[in-house]
Amino acid sequence: MIDITSWVMNRTDEIDIDNSVKVYDITFTCPESYDDRGSWSNQYISNISKNIFRVSYNAENYSLLINDDEVKIGAIKDYTLSEGRFLVDATSLSFPEIVHIFTILNHNKSDFDLIYVQPDGYTENNNNNFERVNTFDLSDDGIGIRQIPPFVGIIDNSVMFITLGFEGHRLGSLINSEEYNIKDLHCLIGNPPFKIGWENNTLSNNYKNLDLIRKGMDASFCYAGANDPVKTYEIIEKIYISSDYEKKKLCLVPFGTKPSAIAIAQFAVNNSGVVIIYDFVKKKRNRSSGIDLLHTWSFTYTFNS
Repeated sequence: MIDITSWVMNRTDEIDIDNSVKVYDITFTCPESYDDRGSWSNQYISNISKNIFRVSYNAENYSLLINDDEVKIGAIKDYTLSEGRFLVDATSLSFPEIVHIFTILNHNKSDFDLIYVQPDGYTENNNNNFERVNTFDLSDDGIGIRQIPPFVGIIDNSVMFITLGFEGHRLGSLINSEEYNIKDLHCLIGNPPFKIGWENNTLSNNYKNLDLIRKGMDASFCYAGANDPVKTYEIIEKIYISSDYEKKKLCLVPFGTKPSAIAIAQFAVNNSGVVIIYDFVKKKRNRSSGIDLLHTWSFTYTFNS
C-alpha cells in the first residue's frame, strides 16, 4: 500500500525554476497544457526530471498510453519500472491517469512524490444569471458516467462517496441517472477552500441537487480542506469501515478538487472491493488562471499487514 509521509507547500513565485536540479529519474505527466499552472508545471518538471513519461487514459478500449507504449488495464500490474526516483504531476493529469499510475507504482513497490499547483482563479461563465450564482466554465461533457476498471462491481445497495466541485451539472447527471440509483450518499465539501469564500461557489453551484439529495435520500455531508488529501482519506476510511460492517460496497466519485481525487485514488489502490465511477469530462483550455501554491506530497510504499 502507499501512504503519504510528508507534505510540503511552497509559493510558486519563490521557486527558481531555471536553477532547479534534475532530481527525478521519471516524471509522469499529461501531454497537454490547459492553463497557466499547467504551463508552469510543464516547465518545472522539465527542469527537475531526467525523463518525462506522458500518460493518457483511453476509456473506450480500457488502456493507458505511456509515451508510445499502450498498456491494457487488465495487464497494468505487469508494467515494470526500473529503480529510480519517481514524480507524478497531478496538476495536469486527470483522475483516471492518476489512479492507474498509483496502481503501477504500488505494484512496483516504489516510493514517489506527487505535485499539484493550485490556481489563482477559475474561469467563470459570462452568461447572465438571474439567480446571482457564479457559474464556472471548466469542462465540456465527455462520454458520460462509467465505472473505471479494475475498480468495478455491482453497486446496487452500495454507499456512495462524492467529492463536490464548482460544476453542479456533474452531480446532477449522477443523481438523475437511472443506472446509478443510489440512496446512501456522503457528499464531501472542500472547506476550508483554496481561498476564503470559494466554498460558497461549491454550495451555490450544487445547492439544487443538494436539496434534492437532502429530501429524497439518506445523505450526509462532510468536510475536509480542499487541498487536504490526508483528511479526505481519513473520512473515506471511516465510511469504508462502516459500509463494510453493513456488507455494502463503497462507490467513490471524484467530482471535486484534485487533492480530494488524489485521496480517492490512493484509497482505491490500498483497499479491495472499492468501485469508482467517473464522468470523463473534457478539460477546457484556460479553465483556470494564475498560479498559487505548489504542494508536494511524498508517498512511501509499505507492506500491507
